[in-house]
Amino acid sequence: MTGKPELVAMTSSHVDSVMAIDSRVYARPWSRSMWIKEIEDAGRPHLVALDGSEVVGHAGSMYALDEVHLTTVAVLPERQGEGIASDLVLALLDQAVRAGSSAATLEVRAADRRTQRLYSRFGFAPAGVRRGYYTTPSDDGIIMWLADLQSPELARRLDEIRSRTPGAAGSTTQSTEQGILGIETSCDETAAAVVRGGREVLSSVVSSQIEIHARFGGVVPEVASRAHVESILPVVGAALTEAGIDGADVDAVAATHGPGLVGALLVGVSAAKAMSLVWEVPFIGINHLEAHLYAAFLEEPDLEMPLVVLLVSGGHTMLILMEGNLQYRVLGSTLDDAAGEAFDKVARHIGLGYPGGPIIDRLSAKGDRDAIRFPRAMMSDGWDFSFSGVKTSVVNHLRHNPDTPIEDLAASFQEAVADVLVTKARRAARKYGARGLCLAGGVAANSRLRQSVIDVCEADGLRAFVPSREMCTDNAAMVAAVAWHRLRADGPSPLDLGADPSLRLPTS
Repeated sequence: MTGKPELVAMTSSHVDSVMAIDSRVYARPWSRSMWIKEIEDAGRPHLVALDGSEVVGHAGSMYALDEVHLTTVAVLPERQGEGIASDLVLALLDQAVRAGSSAATLEVRAADRRTQRLYSRFGFAPAGVRRGYYTTPSDDGIIMWLADLQSPELARRLDEIRSRTPGAAGSTTQSTEQGILGIETSCDETAAAVVRGGREVLSSVVSSQIEIHARFGGVVPEVASRAHVESILPVVGAALTEAGIDGADVDAVAATHGPGLVGALLVGVSAAKAMSLVWEVPFIGINHLEAHLYAAFLEEPDLEMPLVVLLVSGGHTMLILMEGNLQYRVLGSTLDDAAGEAFDKVARHIGLGYPGGPIIDRLSAKGDRDAIRFPRAMMSDGWDFSFSGVKTSVVNHLRHNPDTPIEDLAASFQEAVADVLVTKARRAARKYGARGLCLAGGVAANSRLRQSVIDVCEADGLRAFVPSREMCTDNAAMVAAVAWHRLRADGPSPLDLGADPSLRLPTS
């Protein structure tokens, strides 16, 4: 990536590139003749996002009387999550405002929650359903409506988004920041990323060790540390190259210093300190748990607080009230096995391999989640969790019922874990008046947990944030994101800051 993509009017020279994007994004892409007709119509303005000479995204609209209809928005799959779609929508709305349009409409797939969240950032709200609008009779479309393009409220929102999106159409300011280099080595992923302004991901590179540890049935600390030593410099180099900057141009270097495996943490912390000294930039030590909380804001920068965050990973299960920027309260945590640990232990007992979570999730798709009623420990007792009991119950059930279909066993176990997690998070959101409910951590990639959060938020009128699977797992973009906030709030970390494998989440 060479920087923020430039938005320009689409011409016939862009058609081949736009069609190539659509072939990867849409089930029924437009033909060449349709595109030529579109760009020749002055009432149907289309934009492309150019990274150098490469078309990385496009969007279009159609004017009818005093309304604008957004007809298409598409971004290369490997470039999604960088804010390109937001920039394109912003530019189209700016054009519509200047053209005197009073309202805006669009259709989006009912199942496409992520795109619906994107449009809601600009004030669009669901207005109806078109049954079977897309490829199949069950593929419904949601009509979304923005009632007043000329309202002061929308003008304020557009100004806010412009200020957060340097280089967007209509913006008159450019960021002088190059970006913070983040490094993550807390467990079995070596990751580096460059993030500008706490939200704009310029690069994100992750080298996973899953194949290395799979033969052992879990992470071996010494093996992990050695793998980090081998990978750290190539991964950092790739992140800088992808961001299009030199190491000496970064504004600061941040690294996870806890919690995690002490040997693994030391690799990242030591590398970050060395780079900060050589490049003469600040070093920031970052709490891994806090970084997971800020992963949400990389994809949804306008999340309103207070938020209830369900942080679920291999080593942690926590219910957190996020009251403001860098202000948190830990409501509850696990008293024994974390949710991710329970998944891994159950999978290991069944003989499914490591890591257990993704395997159980895949099997569950073919099973009956109501086949076996596994216990829900501490469902109504406070905010803490316990998953050791349900793990033992699965083992005992299989011992006494060896013919149980493995798919039903996996689905029923997964349902029990998700039920406890979401029930407590929902109750916390109600008690503390949260505006939304967020998932974070590796287990947030679990399909049943994700759908359960969406379902309860829709029922309760809350905003659900279910991050992309790339932002669920350990990554360095979230480290660089929270580092931007910590640098402004606390200044640089001392260079004698050590690795702390038992580091707790800082609370307000």
